[in-house]
Amino acid sequence: MKIAIGGIFTESNQFSLNPITVNEFKRGGIFRGSEFYEARVPSIRGCIEGLNEENAEIIPLLYASASPGGKITSETFEELYSDLVARLRQNMNLDGLILNMHGAAVLEDGSHLDSIVLERIREEHCKIPIFITVDLHAYITENLVRSCDAILAWNTYPHRDMFDIGKKAAKLLSRTIRGEIKPKMIFSGVNVITSAINASTDGIGPFAKLMAEQLKAEADQDDILSTSLFLCQPYLDQPKMMSGSLVISNNDLHKAQRLSNEFAEKYWNKRAEFLSETKSAIQVLDSLKSEEYDHHVLVEASDCCGGGAIGDSVHTIRQLMRLNSDQKSLSIVVDPKAINQLSDKHIGEIVKLKIGHQADTKWGNPIKDNFEIIDKSAGLFTYQGGIWGGETGDMGLSYLVKKSENYILINSKPTYEWAGEQYHAMNLDLNNYRYILVKNPMNYRNLKLTGRTKYHRIDESGPTPINVESLPFTKSKEFFPKNLEEKMIIRQYF
Repeated sequence: MKIAIGGIFTESNQFSLNPITVNEFKRGGIFRGSEFYEARVPSIRGCIEGLNEENAEIIPLLYASASPGGKITSETFEELYSDLVARLRQNMNLDGLILNMHGAAVLEDGSHLDSIVLERIREEHCKIPIFITVDLHAYITENLVRSCDAILAWNTYPHRDMFDIGKKAAKLLSRTIRGEIKPKMIFSGVNVITSAINASTDGIGPFAKLMAEQLKAEADQDDILSTSLFLCQPYLDQPKMMSGSLVISNNDLHKAQRLSNEFAEKYWNKRAEFLSETKSAIQVLDSLKSEEYDHHVLVEASDCCGGGAIGDSVHTIRQLMRLNSDQKSLSIVVDPKAINQLSDKHIGEIVKLKIGHQADTKWGNPIKDNFEIIDKSAGLFTYQGGIWGGETGDMGLSYLVKKSENYILINSKPTYEWAGEQYHAMNLDLNNYRYILVKNPMNYRNLKLTGRTKYHRIDESGPTPINVESLPFTKSKEFFPKNLEEKMIIRQYF
């Protein structure tokens, strides 16, 4: 068996002005040919191990990964896609293809990258089975489903099973090529679009319960090859956005249909459980003065770099400074213009700075004040888990500054948050701070804090809000909770 592997992996936010260029992919990693075997990408390594166990001949094409951002520039897409397809055309006698994608990438003209890639490749390679792996936050389209033979999504959030899903895809594809199975796939989507704040697969939340039930249904039936549960990336503005269930059976489309439809309806019935009560930064901080906790983790999810935001919000930082507490606070912000102001300064200097909301001004106003420079760093760190576990993160030249007891880490580049690695890159011990600002809606629970800790969800103006219905959608309007009276709509793609 000759099986090729590749992919173009990133996630878009159509409400962010942070374009994804080829430089972002170079930061994240572009692997060509034999370079695949040096990559520490869990999904790719899982594919390789699975194919090796099946004694397949592996044909590595191109795999390019970038951190989430806004739309992908046309030049970036054409450069990467041309490279990928040129390598594919050099190997036309393939038995199968696996592509590792995200599923929520959008080009600057608003089109869905993942669907375009699969449609184009299917036109040239119509006779071989094509499998793809995606994030469970993928936007599933009819064309995407019809352009491949199987879609397998990660089953964990926070994401931990990329290796396992890559290996599973390799095994199922090998069985398909040998004629042992005939995958039949169907997606049942329902008009529910919510943020990820209540969508952990850990614990007893609504998404965790649905995922556990669906995986049990998969395990209990020999003729069900794979199931995936999707919570659609809510920061896209695409037609017919839906969350829902995808089921792959062994040559039994009707059975797959019944199961996927069942879980789409269950998703709808649990829709209200995905909503979250939130407060503004000022409301949260005003309520904390008398609370006896060692740490308050302030989750400003509306400025999540992992959801495509720039990371330059200072809404919560402004309120921490207004609080004028004698307790230490630690915050993070991405602001290359502020870094430029600091680049010729020295540790210990007092500098007048403008911080925040300088890249995308519609979400707020900068802070203007005097700050003391405490430390600086090249901004390199190693991820301790998640999508990029073991990989090097690069937040660019970074400075730690302070005003009174408010410490602010200023980065040059947006980076994905997992377990406080950005703070650790500055040798900061989070346990020394009472107030800690994070901007990821899920991974903040990975912080290693001692003592009594309380988490607070803050929803401010920004491109990744918890309450997604506040965003100015133009193509997606018929969904819960945009309209609380919306009736259930189920669409099926197969």
